[in-house]
Amino acid sequence: MPPSTRSTRPTAPAAPRGATGTATADLLLEMIERLGLRPGDRLPVERDLAVQLNVSRSTVREAIRTLSSMGVLTARQGSGTYVTDLSTERLATPLIFAVERNATSASQLMDVRGMLEVGAAELAAQRATKRDVQRLRRLAAGITRDQDGIANLAADRKFHRAIHELAGNALLLELIDSVWHLGASLRERIMEGEDILDRTLEAHEDIIAAIETGDPAVAGQAMREHLEDIRRWLQRAIEARARLESGQSNP
Repeated sequence: MPPSTRSTRPTAPAAPRGATGTATADLLLEMIERLGLRPGDRLPVERDLAVQLNVSRSTVREAIRTLSSMGVLTARQGSGTYVTDLSTERLATPLIFAVERNATSASQLMDVRGMLEVGAAELAAQRATKRDVQRLRRLAAGITRDQDGIANLAADRKFHRAIHELAGNALLLELIDSVWHLGASLRERIMEGEDILDRTLEAHEDIIAAIETGDPAVAGQAMREHLEDIRRWLQRAIEARARLESGQSNP
């Protein structure tokens, strides 16, 4: 029997019938990763992409425009379409959009943070020294009323990241870094409200005190309660944005 001439080149999963450009863009990102394409590499031609993704060429063009607007792809006249940026932040742009406009996505983000941060707090309680606790208090003091939301969010990130550092797990640290930017612009606005700032400072002090006890269960519960506060704040912020975008002024 003659050897098979079938290509072993990885292909993208087929898009569902009637797939939109946005859905196809997600599949195109998967294909880019599956093929191992790097910045500077050229994509297959539009015709081949349409066949591999099982969509029309017009849908492929729409997906390419979507990814080009995100800065992931760039079209060169007479040459083709090339990969430009595969950074975590850039690839997460569709997720950022969803989290900041959809309460379900935002709640799911907080579920993920809970899985990571509650465990990190529990590990930190087992490993933190007096010096570590003092460092956490210095970092917690970085959140103040006389700063804007950007500065307070940066200080908040340093505090939470320090807890993950105490957990002593490099992979855990990478994971929290990869999800932190999701919903960041919403959290910037949240970190400007005085009532929320006050509650955040209280929650951070509760977390530090819990870690200082050395009891993982106490530390985990303190972090869990803080994340539930953030979940509620994000939901309120998303609802406020939806009212603003729909032209409604009433609360």
